[in-house]
Amino acid sequence: MRYGYADLGAHFERRDSLYRSLGLPAVAFRGVRVLEVAAGSGQNSLYVAACQPAAYDLVEPNPAGQRDIRAAYAGLSLDHTPPRLFTEQFEAFAADGLYDIVLCENWLGSLPHELELIRKLAGLVAPGGVLVLTVVPLSGFFANIVRKLLALRAVDRADPFEQQVTQLVQMFGPHLSTIANMTRSHEDWVKDCLLNPHYLNVALPLDTLLDTIGGQMEVLATFPRFTADWRWFKALTGEARQFNAHTLDACRSHTLSFVDYRRLFAPRPAALNADLEDAFAGFHRSALAWQEAAATADDGGRAGHDREISDRLAAIAAVLAQADAELGEAVSEAAAVWRQAAITADAVCGMRKFAGLFGRETVYVSLTRPA
Repeated sequence: MRYGYADLGAHFERRDSLYRSLGLPAVAFRGVRVLEVAAGSGQNSLYVAACQPAAYDLVEPNPAGQRDIRAAYAGLSLDHTPPRLFTEQFEAFAADGLYDIVLCENWLGSLPHELELIRKLAGLVAPGGVLVLTVVPLSGFFANIVRKLLALRAVDRADPFEQQVTQLVQMFGPHLSTIANMTRSHEDWVKDCLLNPHYLNVALPLDTLLDTIGGQMEVLATFPRFTADWRWFKALTGEARQFNAHTLDACRSHTLSFVDYRRLFAPRPAALNADLEDAFAGFHRSALAWQEAAATADDGGRAGHDREISDRLAAIAAVLAQADAELGEAVSEAAAVWRQAAITADAVCGMRKFAGLFGRETVYVSLTRPA
């Protein structure tokens, strides 16, 4: 994505709104040490640089990203702090000190080595500092896991990559056209989500993040916000684990609202959503197993996972229908398409109830280390 000057203003407004919601107004970046890991094209970093931190380090090992970062700053006429660009992988990155703010968006999932990198990120935050990460709840991830599986069945992976992209853009275009204010092109979305072999691994439930970091950091804020904090200000000391648990319980009470970004559902006791959370976790495991069987040409294993996914979709549809008929009907429609002998463009384009179902897939979390 490239921003012109007019677009840059809107982009800065979005980033400012996001960071303020996470407890980081523009002044929080001014005059402090900031680290951003997996900076990508560097477009998001422009806002932080314009806030004029004392030092700003970017870690991005991808050569294409490095070129984009250099080009973005070469064309930036606003007053800003020029960042230092580190081109090694984060695993090899050796910081020359701790940072007041550490940022890492849309990169790490819950594979074992990624959890180690989350611990490394947390270890680079100075006392009193803030870590910003993104998590991907399985409830919010669910609808796009379904799309990923449908896409993998629809395309012939022996076809040229751009041909696959074109096919899937046409197939899922009616779905994507339902999203207001989409910031990526349909082509980029298809490449990033449907054809990226790592995509299913980006899942990072909030409980996994909090278990990984432990009690050394406390949740400061989330975006979207789903937690009310009624703690008495005189009794805050040493409550990191307690408030983290409270945040997790609040997250689990809003499972339905994560499933469908268009709607807000009344919170339910987390225990009522436990079966649904387990069902989403099981579906994710089945999707990973199906993808592995397809990649290794294990037709027998894939056939077994075909049935498993069909059964799991039916079960999820039934549980959702008890809470909301519209959600249940949408998933039932997806299950019916999955059961077809072949996934066709007409079948996917023709989905009326599932087409607009996208979850709150990306949730921002800021955490602070007690001073």
